[in-house]
Amino acid sequence: MSIKFLLDENTPYALIDLLENRGFTAMHLKKIGKGGIRKGEVFEFTEKNKMWIITRDADFQSIQKFNNYQVAGIILIKLTLSKTGSLLKTIKRFLDKYNDKLSEKRLIIEDYEVRIYQLERR
Repeated sequence: MSIKFLLDENTPYALIDLLENRGFTAMHLKKIGKGGIRKGEVFEFTEKNKMWIITRDADFQSIQKFNNYQVAGIILIKLTLSKTGSLLKTIKRFLDKYNDKLSEKRLIIEDYEVRIYQLERR
């Protein structure tokens, strides 16, 4: 089964092509008509559709909220250089090096560091 990603509205559309070219399914909140929804609704949508969330929003760092939903996982991107080109290069490097980590529950990409959190499952 292919890994599915929901891109938060603060991520570039170009990320859709990058992920799809690597064999993943990718949807963007704005492109599916869900721009501006609350974080709880994002969690519910991804839980229902067994998706990962990719976001730049530090609010998704909340372990308590994360444990309340059964989303596949979260990739939180925290980069100093936040331009689209830098973000795409970072995601490409991440997928090349850490693709096997997509079985984990949460990943945070900070510049050149990837922090991985194992979280409890319900």
